[in-house]
Amino acid sequence: MSTSARRFEELGRALREALACQDWDAITELDTQVSALLGEVAADEAGADQVLRQQLDDLVRLYAQLQQDGRAERERLALELTRLSQSKQVANAYKPLD
Repeated sequence: MSTSARRFEELGRALREALACQDWDAITELDTQVSALLGEVAADEAGADQVLRQQLDDLVRLYAQLQQDGRAERERLALELTRLSQSKQVANAYKPLD
C-alpha cells in the first residue's frame, strides 16, 4: 500500500470517528488535510495505483455521508432555534404590561 493510500485510509478512519461523534471542528480540520492530500495525489498521477483509487472511492462515499449528516444537523439546529424563538414569543405574551 502506498504512502498516499495509507494516509487516505487513516484520514477516512478519523473522519468516520469524527462523524460518529458529530465533532464538526475535527471534521473541518480533517477536510483540510484530505484536500491537501488530494492536491498531492493529483500532482503525482503516475503513482496512482488500484489501492489508492479504492481509498479515493471510499472517501467519496464518506463525503456524501458527511454532507447528508451536516445538512441534517443544520436542519435540526434551525428547528431548535425556531422552537426557542416561538417559546420566547409565547412567554412574552403572558408578561404583564407595566
